[in-house]
Amino acid sequence: MFPSSTGIIGVPLPVEKILSALPVAAERLSSNNAAAEAFASAILTTDTRMKTAQASLDAAESSVRIFGCCKGAGMIGPQLGPPHATMLVYLFTDLHIEPADLRVLLQPAVEASFNSISVDGDTSTNDTVLLLASGASGVRWDVVPRSFQDEFCTELQRVCDELAHAIIDDGEGVTHVVMLVVTGAPDDAAAKRVAKSIAHSPLCKTAWSSADPNWGRILAAAGYAGVSFDPEQVTVTIGDVLVFDHGVRASGYDEAIVHERMKQREYTIAIDLGAGAGRCRFLTCDLTVEYVHINADYST
Repeated sequence: MFPSSTGIIGVPLPVEKILSALPVAAERLSSNNAAAEAFASAILTTDTRMKTAQASLDAAESSVRIFGCCKGAGMIGPQLGPPHATMLVYLFTDLHIEPADLRVLLQPAVEASFNSISVDGDTSTNDTVLLLASGASGVRWDVVPRSFQDEFCTELQRVCDELAHAIIDDGEGVTHVVMLVVTGAPDDAAAKRVAKSIAHSPLCKTAWSSADPNWGRILAAAGYAGVSFDPEQVTVTIGDVLVFDHGVRASGYDEAIVHERMKQREYTIAIDLGAGAGRCRFLTCDLTVEYVHINADYST
C-alpha cells in the first residue's frame, strides 16, 4: 500500500478508515477498464473530470502497456525531486523492470512535465508521482533492444505530458491555458526561472484571464527573475504575433489583433532573451475570480 494525502493541510489522516477498507479493496482488485476508471475517479477532489493517459508498445514476445492517472486542479506548483507532486500522479506499467531503473526513467519525464507546470505557484506539502511496474507482460527491461527502451521512454514522456496538460486544463477557474516558451537564456535552469517568474505573476495571470495583451507585465516578471539579460536583445510574441522587438514595442503592433489571439482557450507566449542557448517550455494558466471563490470558501 502506498499512502497518498490531499485536502486541507494539518487535518489528521483518518487511518482507521483506510485500514478498514483495505480488505474490501483487495477483494475488488481487477484488471478491467471499469476498475481503472474507478481508481482514477476516486482520487479526484476539486477536479471537474477524470484525468487518464495510456500507451501500448509491441515487444518481440509480448506487448507492454503504460497507464497513468492523476488528480490536481489547485495548489499546483510542483517541485518534485526523484522519486517524488493537491497533485497526485500514478503511473503503471506491466514491464518487468527494477525500481532503480524506474527511478532513472521517471526523473527526466517528471522534470519535463509535472515540474514544468503551474496553476497558482503554490507547492503542495505532499505532491506525489509514483511509477509502478508489475512485470505481468513478461518483457524484461534488461534484455529488450535499445530501440524498445527508447520507445518506452518516449511513450512514458508522452503519458506524463498528457496528464500534466490535463491538470492545467482542468485547473481551478482556468479559462486560458498558456504555454510559455523561453529561449535565449544563459542555460536551461535560467530559462525555467524566467518561465516560473512569469507563470507565477498575479499581474500576468489576471491579464491573461481577460485576454489583455499587457506585454510590459511579462517583461517585468522576466526582469525580476534573477537572470541577467539585455532588454535590447529580447523579443516577445503572443499567439505568434510579435509584440516586443529588441528593446521597444514591435513596429506595427496591433493590440486588437493580439487581444483576439488571447481569447483562444490555448495559446503560446514566446520570450527570446538573446543571452544564450538555454530554453524551457512551461505550461501555466490564467487567474480568475472563480479561482478566488473556490479557495476562499475551501474549508468553510
